Amino acid sequence: MGKKRFFDDRLKYLSFIQNTGEKKAISEKIYSHIASLSDNKSYLRILDAGTGDGTIFSNVIKSFHKFHPYTSLLITGKEISYEDLKNTLDKMPDRFVEHPNLVITMTNVKFSELGLIESSRKIKEKNVKEFTLALKDNNSFEFNAQLSSNRLGSFIKKNWGIKIDNKNRTSYSNPCIIRIYREDNKKQLGKFLKNNYKNNNYDLIIASQAYRAAASVNVKVNNVIAPLMRLLNKSGKLLVTHTSGGKSIQKVLKLAFKDKEAFPNNAKDIIEYLKVNPVGENNIYSFLQPKNYYFKFKRAPDQTVTELFGHNTDAKWANILYVGQIPEKDIQNLENNSRLRNKVRKTIDNLKEVQFQNEIFSITKIR
Repeated sequence: MGKKRFFDDRLKYLSFIQNTGEKKAISEKIYSHIASLSDNKSYLRILDAGTGDGTIFSNVIKSFHKFHPYTSLLITGKEISYEDLKNTLDKMPDRFVEHPNLVITMTNVKFSELGLIESSRKIKEKNVKEFTLALKDNNSFEFNAQLSSNRLGSFIKKNWGIKIDNKNRTSYSNPCIIRIYREDNKKQLGKFLKNNYKNNNYDLIIASQAYRAAASVNVKVNNVIAPLMRLLNKSGKLLVTHTSGGKSIQKVLKLAFKDKEAFPNNAKDIIEYLKVNPVGENNIYSFLQPKNYYFKFKRAPDQTVTELFGHNTDAKWANILYVGQIPEKDIQNLENNSRLRNKVRKTIDNLKEVQFQNEIFSITKIR
């Protein structure tokens, strides 16, 4: 088993999504882009390039139905985590009731392999493991029973594993694809299930926290952003959002880890890199200038102990560490320095609020 990586720690991840409003803030930034998708197509394709617990994925489908109630939605979710795959599927029964013309595809492959998964039998000499679920009946109770069935659960348990190499890099055990649709809509959706249509690129791609904040611009572009740009339709849009810290976050991190820069580059650096090192022809993409948006730590009532994650100060500290993606060894060094630890704790207590800052920008394929 590989070394434990802090930013993969489930408890800290759950603490962050419970104690902050990030999921809501990101979803609200996406809605206008859903609304502006073309009304002249019989189907639209959306990719969530990292579903996490499925909150944003579910919100995207909800907003799609509001703005495009009669358009078929083909939505793909990329997620390597077994737990988050289950969390995402748990949120889907109601979505199939509200928007029957829906095909959900889930996969665990790398960004550079997303364009291959729907039509390939093998990826890197590994057989693609496929599972198709045609939902019977017409209500969320029955859909939930089928989505949580032993048959699908066994497939996931057997195939949706991860491996960690000697360089501490995470990868899938098997390349997998799961397709889910309503059986009573099979006639309308059949060509999509067989991948029998001309264009399988995407009208909208969402990349939310898809790379480590401390990664170099070169790594962010070549491993994540460039492969996703290549999957865009003409006029398709890639939305990229990532953490950029925020004043209160950086104040605490600089005190605790003075020699570490948790956020060494930003969206502007990424855009400038792409202009100098174009993906394909330099004039086929346009870039929208990045914008900042904010969300806060949600204070527990009356400073009580939260149900799962302890006192507010402890939860704030855990969330700041999570956003900064601080390695476990650095955290342990701080824990062993009681004077500095107490100073950090006092600084957190004295903050009027803990406000997190994210950036969002878009890349559009214009021809």
